[in-house]
Amino acid sequence: MQSSTFQTALRAAALSVAVTAGLSVAAPAVFAQDSAPKADAAPKADAAKAAEAAKGSELKTPIIAVIDVQKIMQESNASKSVSKAFETLRDSYQKEISTLEDKLRKGEDELRKQQTVLAPEALANKRRDFEKQVAEVQKTVQTRKRVLETTLNEAMAVVHKTMVEVVADISRERGANLVLARQQFVLVDTQLDVTDAVMERVNKKLPQVALNIPKP
Repeated sequence: MQSSTFQTALRAAALSVAVTAGLSVAAPAVFAQDSAPKADAAPKADAAKAAEAAKGSELKTPIIAVIDVQKIMQESNASKSVSKAFETLRDSYQKEISTLEDKLRKGEDELRKQQTVLAPEALANKRRDFEKQVAEVQKTVQTRKRVLETTLNEAMAVVHKTMVEVVADISRERGANLVLARQQFVLVDTQLDVTDAVMERVNKKLPQVALNIPKP
């Protein structure tokens, strides 16, 4: 078994803090809820109420804010803490798997040497034992891969949730009813960009996130 086996498995769980290209947080539209006109109301009154209802049901003019989602998810203190903890966990798993692979290589060499001295039945038993060891190592690799993926996704979900909460707060404060991702645009007026404000609050609200590593 080559060491590239574990390296390939790890690629699937490699740290990636880019999130979906867009984030939209829109305030709910408010519609007028006027009662229906009475049957005996005068035509002018009916027309006035209809006009008022139409006016109240008009969509609000978009008040836009823009945020660099990728920057928050990559450069916030919480994201950096996740990255550092993830790398430490990944390295520990790499060492564990490397040790198991070394043991398999030695077992394979020993089995090859015994091919000419062991009876066929004894050799077959040795081979079955070795194949079981290989299967166990493969199972361990897959288990560690799932742990890496799960812990990373859960930790980054906490960062993302906090970011959305902060964006919602800032949008309410600024009266924004539409928040868009910076990655969707080539040019953005700096007055619309709330990334720095979001970053500051996210760092304060969530300075770090611990990885939730399941017990073996």
